[in-house]
Amino acid sequence: MASAVASRPRGTPGRRLSAPVPEEGDRPAPFSVAPIVDRFQTMLRAQERSPCTVKQYGHIARMFLGFVGKPLEEVTRNDLERFREHLVLQRHYSKNSVYTTVRGLTCLFRSFHLSVAEGFDPPRRPERLPHYLTEEETHRLFEAVRDSARDAAILHVLAYGGLRVGELCHLTLDDLEFERNVLHVRSGKGDKDREVVLEERTRAALDRYLTERALSGVGSPRLFPVGTVTVERLVRRAAKDGGIPRRVTPHMLRHTLATALLSRGCDIRYIQKLLGHASVATTQIYTHVDTTALREAYQRAKPQY
Repeated sequence: MASAVASRPRGTPGRRLSAPVPEEGDRPAPFSVAPIVDRFQTMLRAQERSPCTVKQYGHIARMFLGFVGKPLEEVTRNDLERFREHLVLQRHYSKNSVYTTVRGLTCLFRSFHLSVAEGFDPPRRPERLPHYLTEEETHRLFEAVRDSARDAAILHVLAYGGLRVGELCHLTLDDLEFERNVLHVRSGKGDKDREVVLEERTRAALDRYLTERALSGVGSPRLFPVGTVTVERLVRRAAKDGGIPRRVTPHMLRHTLATALLSRGCDIRYIQKLLGHASVATTQIYTHVDTTALREAYQRAKPQY
């Protein structure tokens, strides 16, 4: 008797045991990164996080989800560890970059009420001394932009006010209080407001800029209607034109102000308030930058063995 297999027509596949093909409505929706990232960034904006944080954490979420290729609910602790290893071994991330990435991922999972990232601790960041300019180099920056009222005003506010670049770009005309010669910095880092003194050079630079601005008919309520990238390019160009060979950033002017004030005897608590630091411990790093006062104190007090 011929077997069933032998009687089957040539080329006819044998019967296979397999799961039934799901109906169209039973298939899970394809995984998509964009809606999750969009929702996460909306949550961050609702928490009044800074635009920089929203952009940075959104990039971290997009990169991570693209790496694991699965919804947040399916992510395991092993996925997180693999991603960290990938950043260090393949992407060669620094400790600072890994720190920021882990903070971003922790925020991502907490925002969606998922606990998988709890205890996923970032590495300890190295404590590096801040880079700053000498007073002579800062003067050369001012000289390089003296023909531009706007650029001169921006550099004076950064160098004499110690503002972060994001804080400067969010200033409005209403933040100027010329009666008291102060500048209001609203919702700075940590959502803290503070006042910055407008000393005479900065006041003069602003007066000149606002006069030219009024004549040109600029209608924006923002004091400087520019973005952070424009300010960064402005500072780099001024450094190049001023003959400063180092890479100069807007944040270096913040470090420059703190270092100069401290070296001239300003109380560190006032510097903390001016810069908007939550803790004086953050400000104390500037005590390690300029060693002039340390050398002078040592010379006065050194023992005569």
